[in-house]
Amino acid sequence: MPGFRNQISLLALFALTASASPVFAQPTSLTSEQAYARDEAIEIFNQGKAAYKAGDYDAAQQLFLKAWGKFDREPLIALALAKAYDRAANLDKAQIYYEAFLRLAPTEKDFAKDREQTVKRLAEVKALVASRPGVLKFQGLPTGARLTLDDQPADPDTKGEIKVTAGTHAVRVAMDKREPFVRPAVTVEAGETKVIDIVLVAPVDPSTLPHDYTLTWILGSATGAALLTGGLFGILALERTDAYSKRFDPQGYAYKETLADYGCTIGQPKPCDKAIAEGNNFVNQIEFRRNAMFISLGVGAALGAATIVAAVKAPTIDRSVTVQRRPWWQDLRAYPTLDGRGGGGAAISLAF
Repeated sequence: MPGFRNQISLLALFALTASASPVFAQPTSLTSEQAYARDEAIEIFNQGKAAYKAGDYDAAQQLFLKAWGKFDREPLIALALAKAYDRAANLDKAQIYYEAFLRLAPTEKDFAKDREQTVKRLAEVKALVASRPGVLKFQGLPTGARLTLDDQPADPDTKGEIKVTAGTHAVRVAMDKREPFVRPAVTVEAGETKVIDIVLVAPVDPSTLPHDYTLTWILGSATGAALLTGGLFGILALERTDAYSKRFDPQGYAYKETLADYGCTIGQPKPCDKAIAEGNNFVNQIEFRRNAMFISLGVGAALGAATIVAAVKAPTIDRSVTVQRRPWWQDLRAYPTLDGRGGGGAAISLAF
């Protein structure tokens, strides 16, 4: 039973210090105030030793602390505090005062045995501290939640605690109809209790989120412009057709009035080249405007279909995300341009 033997050894060591007349170190170059404080500390220390002999360990510990507060350069007070904390299983504090004793105690023979025993016990205390498990304490863990620790199912005790080895651990809590709670790297020191507050958030219903119709508006505007352009070319084609029908018959022959404009008559042996050129020009204009109309209307139909798709597939806007990447189409910029002859135009840029 190593723990029991360590306790017996510790008690024997303390009994040796408490029963024998303590040999206090003799510090040099003390001021009168420091010397007075040291005398007070020694007197309080002796009271603590008496309380320890009487079995009042809590009172002894408080008196040793009070003595240390009066004069923190006395090694035997540090040693007494270390042993008191060691007996109370407060190993962290015990380690601090054991180290303080070794730092303050002279290397002369009066302290040789205490130093030897302290070095041995300090090594044992450090080993115990390093081997102590850490504790993960889960707060707010709902009933029915599934907890996994390092990818293995885990079940906390009634206090919501799980003992773990010192180091880094991965925590995941899952529950139906909730977003999982994940902490991929939770670091726990030896003997430390790390509190983890569990928050399981209900998933957001996409149907309740607003949609971003920016692309829909852009495509819809382009659709309207294409259809409007097609209609305009259609009107221009009708206007040219009407003008052609007033100067040429359906077979493409010029009327007498048209020939007369160019000084030509019907039936003359030589063709009226100018009238023929006018007719060809009409035909070319009509053909161009009709083709432009069909192309514009075709582009408008394609853009209209894309507009419908964009409206159906419009992305939702998650208000919980504070930083969102702007869609590329929101960076389109149109600005007027001027040339040296007073003409103008438009340019489009895409900012990154």
